[in-house]
Amino acid sequence: MKRPPLLTEDGYLLIDRQTEPTIDEHLGVPRLAGWMRLEATSDTLRGVISDLTVAGLLKERCSLIGRSGHSQIGLDVDFGDGMPEIDTRRKRIDLPVHLTSLNPNIPDTMFAEIKAMVDSNRRLTIGRLFVPMGPPLSRDAIELAAASHHLLLTPKSSVDENGIVTIPLENTRYLLSNTLLTAGQNSQIVLYESKEGLGLIQYLSHGGLPDWLAPGNFLCGAIRISLGPYSALIERMLNEPGVFHLAARLLDAVRTSGITTPRQVELYNGSDQAVSPHKLQVRLRLYPADHATAQVATRLLAGSRARKIMQEGVDFADATSIFDINICDALFDSLSSVHTERGNYGRILTRSKCIDIQRELQENEWHENAQNRIVYEVARGTITSGVHRGGQIMPELRGFVETLELVGGAQTLRKVFVSHEFPATDTLRVLKRNNVGVFIGRSIRPSETPANGLPDRPPGAWHNIYFGQTTYETFCDLSAREGARFYMIVGDGKEKHVREFHRGFWMTREGKEKMADVHTMIAMFGSHVEGTDAILTEQIHQFFDQLSDVPEIGGCFAVCHGSGPGVMRIADDAAADNSARHMRQNILDRTSLFKIYNIGGMGTFEELLIAITNLKLFESLPAPHIFVDPFGLGENGAHLWESTLAQLKTASSLKTIGTHIVRLAPAWVSNFCHVVRDYDAVLAIIADFARDPVTYWTKAGISDQDLLQAFNNALRAGVIIPPYLQQAMKRVRSRSE
Repeated sequence: MKRPPLLTEDGYLLIDRQTEPTIDEHLGVPRLAGWMRLEATSDTLRGVISDLTVAGLLKERCSLIGRSGHSQIGLDVDFGDGMPEIDTRRKRIDLPVHLTSLNPNIPDTMFAEIKAMVDSNRRLTIGRLFVPMGPPLSRDAIELAAASHHLLLTPKSSVDENGIVTIPLENTRYLLSNTLLTAGQNSQIVLYESKEGLGLIQYLSHGGLPDWLAPGNFLCGAIRISLGPYSALIERMLNEPGVFHLAARLLDAVRTSGITTPRQVELYNGSDQAVSPHKLQVRLRLYPADHATAQVATRLLAGSRARKIMQEGVDFADATSIFDINICDALFDSLSSVHTERGNYGRILTRSKCIDIQRELQENEWHENAQNRIVYEVARGTITSGVHRGGQIMPELRGFVETLELVGGAQTLRKVFVSHEFPATDTLRVLKRNNVGVFIGRSIRPSETPANGLPDRPPGAWHNIYFGQTTYETFCDLSAREGARFYMIVGDGKEKHVREFHRGFWMTREGKEKMADVHTMIAMFGSHVEGTDAILTEQIHQFFDQLSDVPEIGGCFAVCHGSGPGVMRIADDAAADNSARHMRQNILDRTSLFKIYNIGGMGTFEELLIAITNLKLFESLPAPHIFVDPFGLGENGAHLWESTLAQLKTASSLKTIGTHIVRLAPAWVSNFCHVVRDYDAVLAIIADFARDPVTYWTKAGISDQDLLQAFNNALRAGVIIPPYLQQAMKRVRSRSE
């Protein structure tokens, strides 16, 4: 097996107080000379650097790897003039470096900010040293890695005979707000926090890549690659002469996984000719990961899961084992759960540090607004107290912090907020904008007011977040559209476990895994009515058994309902027999496609009116609403819901008011409603719809414009759309163009 490269910890910048910026003779940009100090270096590293220096091969064989956030604002670092200083007694290496500012839009004050930080003895880390200990992977090894699902490249990528991987740029560009960068302490925050400090001042361009990259211009773009047990070193030079990549050239093993996540690249046109970014190609070489990372990759990328992980990235739960109650419990150590008790309110964990946030008490009073503001400032980096690194981190938390290094996908999933209570929705959004992507709490408050109207509930219960409509919508929006994760400890004693908010519901790990392939949700409405069980139990069980045989649906369905006895309990048991049990958390309409209304009273009547109204407003996908009554509980033995359907037809028919012709509801709404006597009829309606949704929609009379509006709303809301509906909508779009 090939030896992995040596990769140091972050080195920090040293600058002589008398040193002033100069102008780079070749590029004509500001340049600052200094030293990068590496501490606690190994005997092996010092020996290798000494040998390469003596042989004059240091700059040829080694690479300086800059911090990604610095490169994204156009700050580059490379080897400077002179020889490294190696101190064996202190186990440190000082490397001469040059910092250059390659973003023409960055103000000249950037180097002044850097000098001020260094002069105030604030450690500014600027990069790592990458030292290959053997040749990169060959083309044969790369092809084998791809075949084993340990590497994933886009179809436009290529590998030459020397093992150099070439990847074209995506049509993606990131913009930087210079106004925000220079406001207050933001420039120092970005310099100190690197990529984590960019959340509020960097934006995805609406226009993609520009047509041309002029000489002397900087571009922050993106490529796509998914790495398993390999690190990738981007070549300094691109395919166009004079265009080069800034110093953040290392893509880390395992955590650079997930082909769906773009990986930022920072480019500068140092030539005297404009180039087309659409023709630029990044070139890179692959190296084996270190032994510990390779072991983790072997565990994670085993069996059939490997390809999915390479597509989506190493999951936060897999990397951190957050569903292990012991690991999750440890995250709350030393956090105060009582609002009048001094201590830590919460903490932010990242891949390199732990930030404890003290509870803000004035005169022994706790005020949520003041606490939220402190959380804001900690996330932005303006409050630096409570920051712990390395050995300063509590032993119980070190393992968790280290595993954050391995989380793939989006950068934000490596920044975690922990507190007994989930923050208010405004605070959640501010934290998300500051790159916090994971939120872990102990409970939520299901009631808007204290029990019995008295404010003397157990400590923390009253102040905890109320999981009402606004909060629910925020959780759905942040998790579905922005990729945030929410975890919560549920229950007590032996029943205590962890759940994740996923697809609008709080799920166990097992429930989430079962839901991975589910695309069709069925909502069951109805009350517990004495005497119905004998007939409905057999029908509902048989219905779910036969539903699995519908080709378009198969076993990819689940049931959501109001937890309770009667029809709800029967549906629950029947769905459990098919491993498709899915408990209701709040809004059934958000996730369900088919709605089935059983025997019920006023509650069920209210639910069906809301659901049909959502259908009319295009807030749910257009699919059958089915009303079941095997008993004839309406007037004179008629169907219980027949009069309801008659009222819907009346409301959707034309009316005359004076000289005005009006319709109180769209004509097609009632055509989506079906009254049936048994579940054989329910199965037939669902099977016919799944087989050919377009024919159903045509018969119902809904227009293509209305269909497109409903589906666009579903896409924006993050609703899972079954494959048979996706295919049907392609037909609708093609005929409406």
